[in-house]
Amino acid sequence: MQPHDDTDRRSTILRVACTLLQQQGYHHTTMDHIAHHAGMSKKTLYLFFPSKRNLLEQLLLSELFVPLTPSPIPETGMEDQLRAMVFQMAEILLCEKRLGLMRTIIGETNRSPSIQQLMTELFHNAGSKTNIQNWLEVQKKAGLLHFGNAADAADHLFGLTIGGPILSRLAHCGPARDRENLHHYLEEGLRIFLHGCRTRASMTGMADQ
Repeated sequence: MQPHDDTDRRSTILRVACTLLQQQGYHHTTMDHIAHHAGMSKKTLYLFFPSKRNLLEQLLLSELFVPLTPSPIPETGMEDQLRAMVFQMAEILLCEKRLGLMRTIIGETNRSPSIQQLMTELFHNAGSKTNIQNWLEVQKKAGLLHFGNAADAADHLFGLTIGGPILSRLAHCGPARDRENLHHYLEEGLRIFLHGCRTRASMTGMADQ
């Protein structure tokens, strides 16, 4: 198999698995079903994913735990970097495909201890959350932000920004916000977070610019 063929086949498997999981749940989705709907042999499927659990793990990593990338441009200010990460997070998570997958996994965690364990491991090791925590620590060491614990600060940031819209969409308790309304909501959450965590030094630096 050529490298681009491998990439295409892997993407096809993950896309099919995502659809089947939402249609029939984890336990009723077998590797046979996935191979059949992906149009390939079971042997080929196992070349890419040695087990159904591994396939699920890779699916969740690719869809729900996408690493966030702070701006590599040194001239970009702290507030702009933070805004870019939050908007990137919203773009990734607030799409219906990923929300549907989240609903499915939330339901499965109530029935399967193995899925509970997998989600715990992924949340603990997630590159997206780790990147935000590391970025927050860098800002703290630079004297731009003040907080006690980076993990808690990352949770506060999430809760003040995309946490509400995600919960609303997951539970179907409110209509999806349009782009302008969502951006206004995220900006307000960022303002509140920075009001609580920004240091006097960072505010002085902004005034001097």
